[in-house]
Amino acid sequence: MFRKCWLLIPLLLTPLRAQQAANQEKLLQEVLRRLDNLEQQNRELIEQVKELKEGRAQTAAVSEGPKAGATAPLEERVNINEARIAEQAQTKVESGQKLPVWLSGTLLFNAFSNSKDPTYAFGQYGLLTGPSPSGATFRQTTLGMAFEGPTLPGGGQVRGDLAMDFWAGPPNPSDNWLRIRKAGITLDWVNRSVFFGQDKPLISPYEPNSLAEVGVPPLAGAGNLWFWVPQVRFEEKIHLSANSGINAQVAALQVGSYLLTESPSTDSSIYTGGARPAFEGRLAFWHKDRHDRKFEFAPGVHVSSNQVDGAKLMTQIGSVDWSYRPFAKLEWKGTGYYGGNVASLGSLGNGFYETSEGALRPVHSAGGWTQFSLPINTLITLNAFGGVENDHALGVSSSDIARSTSFATNAMFHLSANVLLSVEAQRLWTRTFAGFPEAYNHYDLAVAYLF
Repeated sequence: MFRKCWLLIPLLLTPLRAQQAANQEKLLQEVLRRLDNLEQQNRELIEQVKELKEGRAQTAAVSEGPKAGATAPLEERVNINEARIAEQAQTKVESGQKLPVWLSGTLLFNAFSNSKDPTYAFGQYGLLTGPSPSGATFRQTTLGMAFEGPTLPGGGQVRGDLAMDFWAGPPNPSDNWLRIRKAGITLDWVNRSVFFGQDKPLISPYEPNSLAEVGVPPLAGAGNLWFWVPQVRFEEKIHLSANSGINAQVAALQVGSYLLTESPSTDSSIYTGGARPAFEGRLAFWHKDRHDRKFEFAPGVHVSSNQVDGAKLMTQIGSVDWSYRPFAKLEWKGTGYYGGNVASLGSLGNGFYETSEGALRPVHSAGGWTQFSLPINTLITLNAFGGVENDHALGVSSSDIARSTSFATNAMFHLSANVLLSVEAQRLWTRTFAGFPEAYNHYDLAVAYLF
């Protein structure tokens, strides 16, 4: 009897399981139906939000008409829309060859004061001057253009740049002339480049950061060889690893031979105007890491010659320059050199001299400069730099400057992304071959608008 009862239990459970499966299927269908309804509602909400945004944009466009809240005439609205479309479609300035051109520059105002007028004693290497030892000027405003040319075989690119200022001509206001500072056409590949243009000497690539001295670079005549001369350069980049390498550079330059001293035997100037070729080489070793630390060290050499009254005078200069950033808040850079007859590169001007016996000898010069730059934060940067040039000669006129030393410090304030305010103080010491010293102080307030 009990055995028959146990046999009936499975028969009773079978309908229950079927009923349970049917209920689960029905529940699943209901869940899917509700999910479909929610998705449909979400799509409708998205469409409504989109329509609201478009309606607000149209309302804002109408309100910018002649009178907010009123509908402008159709012709006027068409003109407004065409002007806006043209404004949005504006591209970079193009040249006649349909290649892009970028305009840049610095609108620079300087208010300055000198303790005494250094023009007579120091010539063009003196401190910033105007019609008087103190004043204000816009002469150091610069204009620049950059050009992007066609591609070259091998994945190269043609680029060009031009930098000008208004430093030439008389220092009087509204009496200034535009002049070329630097210019160049560069054929650039991944590991090599060729440069045709006008620039600083290859052996003097850096210069201090200053808004007080731009027309003539800072520390000119005090260790910074700065003359912008025509030249052709070739550079080859050699990668030793992902973070280090060597940049090998050679250049052929055109330099002058017109900055010469007086002859003590005849009390007259020796002048040999005209251009002459010069050759330079520079080998830069560099290393950087992932912490934005970078080091570069580069020895260099310059060789050229003068022909004066049938005699050949050599210009031979050895140099070294460096740039070191041990961490993001400090940068140290500078240049040093030693050689004879360096006047044609932007030194004090003591090229060579004539001895009492009538022989011509080069004036040997040693000089250099260095700068420490400290960005306090994104708004303030402090710079301190100094330089010296010391010339050695026995037969040079006693009134010529034999040594100049300069030190300056400035603070640059970033008032906005493209507006700078700078205050700078500089001290300049000079000494003639006869041993007479002079000292000058220079103070400058600069406001620069970068564009």
